[in-house]
Amino acid sequence: MTADCGSMTRTTLRSLFLGTHVSIRGGLVLSLERGETLGCGSIQIFSHSSRTWDLPSIPDGEVHAFVSRHKKSSVGPVLMHASYLVNTATSDPEKRKKSARALKEDWVLANRLGVYGLVLHPGSAAGQSDAAAIRLSAKMIRDTVDMEKGGSTRLLLENTAGGGRTLGRDPGTMKQLVERIDRPEKVGLCLDSCHLLASGAELRNPRSCEEVLLSWTEAAGPGGIRAWHLNDALFERGSGRDRHAHIGKGSIGLWFFWNLLRDRRYTGIPKVLETPKTDDVREDRLNLGILEKLSRQETFWPEDPAIVDCLAELETVA
Repeated sequence: MTADCGSMTRTTLRSLFLGTHVSIRGGLVLSLERGETLGCGSIQIFSHSSRTWDLPSIPDGEVHAFVSRHKKSSVGPVLMHASYLVNTATSDPEKRKKSARALKEDWVLANRLGVYGLVLHPGSAAGQSDAAAIRLSAKMIRDTVDMEKGGSTRLLLENTAGGGRTLGRDPGTMKQLVERIDRPEKVGLCLDSCHLLASGAELRNPRSCEEVLLSWTEAAGPGGIRAWHLNDALFERGSGRDRHAHIGKGSIGLWFFWNLLRDRRYTGIPKVLETPKTDDVREDRLNLGILEKLSRQETFWPEDPAIVDCLAELETVA
């Protein structure tokens, strides 16, 4: 790794609330330490394995340790991602019962931890009309957020890549869901750049990109766009496939990320990577380095030697 490629201005990452998804292996407090090591201004965590139903009991002592450590940490907003198994739109009684329980457990924990937002994939409308699925989804989400009245945590609905008739695949259906939930003080959106492209949105030129952003701003309503997942896309626009790529190594390219990081509408909200990684943190350092360097450019300059070095280094770890 070259010196330029590996160097980052941590103040920039923190001021932009740039960060990445980190592991909770070894305990919740260690997730903050991992974020600090990378210089993150925000992080995202899972509460437990994202593909299991049962949330292990987390002692009050561990929760208090996390809250106390976070107050002293250089890491800013923390996102927690709900289980991928949750389907708020399902009409199957058993799956609905499991989904409601899992979502409520995650919501209670998110509020205990005092995290900024709980990110949720709304689920699939398979086997029923969108209207019916939206009614079911809205009820489960409304019942969940109404459990905790006093906390500052928001539930953030994530747009989806478009496969399998997922809710949130387009701004129209998301708008209907948000309006049906009708809890703007508790419910906002988290937009994923890979999912946007995969669902058919054109992000790679100024006019169409702005149209996309405005349509999703309208979908969010008063609850607003409250977070971003910054991921390049492995497959082409409209693929419907949720496969992330390193920044600048996929079908979105660098311009979108440069444009987004300069957009004042998103200055004060967390922006986290969910790009491919091994146990080695080099991938995170390189992706964050690219974003940090883009954020400092007054004019888009993809030929910046430091960015070129980072992209070349990613080839060796991908």
